Amino acid sequence: MHPILLRRARPWMVVLLAVAAALLVLLPARSASAHPAGTTGVFVTIQSDAVDVEMQIHKAGFTAATGYDVTDQAALDAVSENLMTFILNRVSVSDGTSALEPTVTQSPELVPVNGEDAIVTTVRFSDAGRSIEGAIKLDYDFILDVVPAHQVYVALVSDWANGQVAEGDPQVVAVLGGGVTEVTLDRTEQTPLHGFFSVVWLGMLHIAEGTDHLLFLATLLVVAPSLAVRASKKTGWGFRWTQPIPLKKTIGRATLIITSFTAGHLVTLALVSLGLISFPTKPVEILVAVSIIVAAIHAFRPLMPRGELLIAGVFGLVHGTAFATTILDLNLGFGEKIVAILGFNVGVELAQLTAAVLVLPLLILLSHARAYSGFRTVVAGVAVVAATTWIVGISTDQESALQPVFDQIAQFPIVFYLALVAIVVALWYFTRIRQSEPTQLEASRR
Repeated sequence: MHPILLRRARPWMVVLLAVAAALLVLLPARSASAHPAGTTGVFVTIQSDAVDVEMQIHKAGFTAATGYDVTDQAALDAVSENLMTFILNRVSVSDGTSALEPTVTQSPELVPVNGEDAIVTTVRFSDAGRSIEGAIKLDYDFILDVVPAHQVYVALVSDWANGQVAEGDPQVVAVLGGGVTEVTLDRTEQTPLHGFFSVVWLGMLHIAEGTDHLLFLATLLVVAPSLAVRASKKTGWGFRWTQPIPLKKTIGRATLIITSFTAGHLVTLALVSLGLISFPTKPVEILVAVSIIVAAIHAFRPLMPRGELLIAGVFGLVHGTAFATTILDLNLGFGEKIVAILGFNVGVELAQLTAAVLVLPLLILLSHARAYSGFRTVVAGVAVVAATTWIVGISTDQESALQPVFDQIAQFPIVFYLALVAIVVALWYFTRIRQSEPTQLEASRR
């Protein structure tokens, strides 16, 4: 960045940071939990040929029902076989055809849930590989036969054929207790299209709520209205950004950035989702954060002409691997997985295009103002800080220190967007380039 432009931009950088900080402080925090503390959570996943039931059993209720007061995993392992026999005599699942046979797929584990110890185990109910048909009936009498006042929250995680495909907190469908021990899940509107449209929506939500993916895309798009030119002796080595550039060229650059990112993440989304390749989760999450830092460095000062296309394509492969974990978590059959990959990718692209349509006009407008260099620097700086906190959080198995901030922004996207519009318009109005002033691009050609 040219030193004179940097000095001019600094006051606006301070204004941007101050307004953003004030907005983040004023936004209220939100919290959510799968089920209240002191209760049991039962999570149902309906697949094409099986029903998975994950039980998060409150330890106090578990002790009252079984007489076992386990204090650690070793004590739980010692009674695990007897425990599962005890549970399976009190938990059953049937579909519209017949009762389903249980198979333990996750042995009992003692883990904290909602701040309290719980026994977590998963049982799969199926019938010789045949398809699941009709309504699903869950009969859950564990603990309730001894402590009727105990509450059991039953939540539906996903049901592809019935259009229930969720990410995050599952949908609570019933609360058992007080003599009620059964719940029937109605599945009268089964069609593959329901699953397709649901996973399209899931893909859109994944981008809308995925701060890391949005920040990566935003850091790439912020250079779209600029052009990388070779730096002069006065401005230093390598390349520097100059703007504005013609509108058609800006739109073309943004289109190529999104296309390159799409091509990259589509490849690994398909390969990982289909089980053809696999990678450890933690390194992938760290690489996603690294991709943001690389894009931010490029926004600070161009690494090479059109380097944003290379960054988008190469690191799109990494982001696609992260996307694939969502498809894998749905536990779909092969045919359903193919449709899910297509639908999820359509949703991701729709969300990306929506974000570009909302943000690109603001960037184009501001590129005709002296404050744009400072604005681009602030965006890059925020990206580096956020990505660094993600790397630290992932490496230490803790939540990012800034995650509550991004949660607040996700809860009030319209407020945040309108604030961004106000900031951009104000910056453009006070620092816009007059017709009599040469643009950076014109000046660089003289």
